[in-house]
Amino acid sequence: NFLDQLTRNRWVLIAVLMITYSLQSLTITASKQQSGGGFAYDATAVVLLAEALKLVFALAMLPPPARRALDPSVSLPYVVPAVLYMVQNRLVFEALRYLLPPEYQLWNNLKLLTTSIVYRVVIRKQLRVLQWIALILLAVGMSLATQSQTCSRTKEAQETSTDTSSSWNMWTGIGIMMTISWCSAVAGVANEWLIKKSANVLEANVWLYTYGTLACCIQLGSAGWVRLLRLEGFTAATWFVVFCNAILGQSIAFLFRYADQIVKLYAVCAAMGFTTLVSVLFFGFEVQFQMLAGYITSMISVSLYYAPPDLLNKADSEVLAAVSCSTRASVLLDA
Repeated sequence: NFLDQLTRNRWVLIAVLMITYSLQSLTITASKQQSGGGFAYDATAVVLLAEALKLVFALAMLPPPARRALDPSVSLPYVVPAVLYMVQNRLVFEALRYLLPPEYQLWNNLKLLTTSIVYRVVIRKQLRVLQWIALILLAVGMSLATQSQTCSRTKEAQETSTDTSSSWNMWTGIGIMMTISWCSAVAGVANEWLIKKSANVLEANVWLYTYGTLACCIQLGSAGWVRLLRLEGFTAATWFVVFCNAILGQSIAFLFRYADQIVKLYAVCAAMGFTTLVSVLFFGFEVQFQMLAGYITSMISVSLYYAPPDLLNKADSEVLAAVSCSTRASVLLDA
């Protein structure tokens, strides 16, 4: 059907992931600013609602026969990625409590290296030396793209802040980001492995989100449930965070089914570029040379990782000749 064809299209999934990933950080920051620098709502409650909404989406898309055939006895392995994702999603709010958004984006690049290492160890997919160089280039490029923003924002914060604990807050935030990176790497690779083994990606999603919802319910506690039932601190931005997280989770699951972790890494990095483009067009954001150099480095990384080895070993004259022949053939066909 149409939905199945749509979810099998890798480019559609990448586009959805880019948009929702960009909106996620923007809306979380917006909800933080509305509540005076902190969060008026319980972040665990937001993660719980997002997991519950993901579960509703997965059950709604699962065909009735498959829904009736769900077997809980095969679901226990999904506990590991579900709990790790819950911890990661909760820590994102804590990281943004201690770090400025550009600083968060900078340290979020740790995921590039941790995911590559875990992917190699668990999936045991061998990577060429050139592909490892491409991944390192990707991390360097994304660091360059975000560092200029971080430096300017940090300098501004230091000039306006009289809090002597700002250095401690920075290191606390960095520690949280390191934890997020390893949680994301292990959870993502484990989830990809389980999804590729499953007969149906929607069935895998049901078990993942079921255990994720249960883990959030346990973590919320009695006081958290009281605040959630009252919808304490919830605004339009808060509900948008919930919705973005739910759509993001679905797109990542299908991307794992029909692609892999490395494609997701490049898609997330592309989302950072997309966020910058939106900021330039609608918010008057100024692009600096260092940022542009970072994105160009990242594009070189994509070329090195995905280009066929024989293409990379060709002389420039051979590549130009092939392009020229292809252009002439297309012109003759049009004629």
